[in-house]
Amino acid sequence: MVVETLKNQFRTQSRQTSRLYGNNHRPTRLFAIRKPLPKPTSLLLSILFFCMLLAIWAIVSASGLVSDFFLPGPYQVGEAGWALYVNKGFLGDIAISIYRVLVGFSFAAIIAVPLGLMMGSVQFFRSLLEPCIAFTRYMPATAFIPLLVLWLGIDDGQKFSVIFVGTFFTLTLMVMVSTLAVPVALIEAAIMLGATPMQIIVKVILQSAKPAIFNDLRIVLGWAWTYIVIAEIVAASSGVGYIILNASRFMDTATIFVGIISIGVIGLVSDMIFNFAGRYLFPYLQRGRS
Repeated sequence: MVVETLKNQFRTQSRQTSRLYGNNHRPTRLFAIRKPLPKPTSLLLSILFFCMLLAIWAIVSASGLVSDFFLPGPYQVGEAGWALYVNKGFLGDIAISIYRVLVGFSFAAIIAVPLGLMMGSVQFFRSLLEPCIAFTRYMPATAFIPLLVLWLGIDDGQKFSVIFVGTFFTLTLMVMVSTLAVPVALIEAAIMLGATPMQIIVKVILQSAKPAIFNDLRIVLGWAWTYIVIAEIVAASSGVGYIILNASRFMDTATIFVGIISIGVIGLVSDMIFNFAGRYLFPYLQRGRS
């Protein structure tokens, strides 16, 4: 009797699952909860959404509802981009900004990751440092720019410092939270097996938290681009922020759009690189999701 009841329940659940995910209900599969889509379908959806945004932009600009001064059309932005990249050496400014972002962000990550790991592993460090870091995190990095210009001048050191201040404190707290998410059962098992505190931190907590910490780095790297543009707008003679500021002085809206879109493309490429590296470094996560 019990066996028949279990069989009936299994059949009912199988019918419900087939109705939700079955091949005969393709529209339902597109919106299934936590069910991955085929890669071609996912790529097609992403491309379609970008094309839709481009079409809306072109229609609005061509309709005359908004002046070209405020919203230049895609063709105008394309012309401005061609002039920037081909005739004005904009690639050099992009390279300079990428260099500043990578250096400033690398300094922040080199210090923030070990510090956040220790704060998430040892209550002593968390109680000692978390209030101060959380307090500083709420201070906008832009407020430090006048002081950094006064202390470091307008050279690259000031740009590195703006990125460091803007990313270090938040990244430290994010790494701490990712470390705290490591299951206590893993730590207790390591203690029972006789692991030393350093072995627990390095071989248990860090190994378990690595995927989450890697994702924290990916997210905060995107924020670094916000701060480098601000730093280059305030005091610089090169870089993407400088080009945007220079274009605003001459009311060149199309060039401003080129600078903004270029930053978005760079951010998208860096995000794709992080995703590819994550699949390579943590293949077991992909197998778990599938």
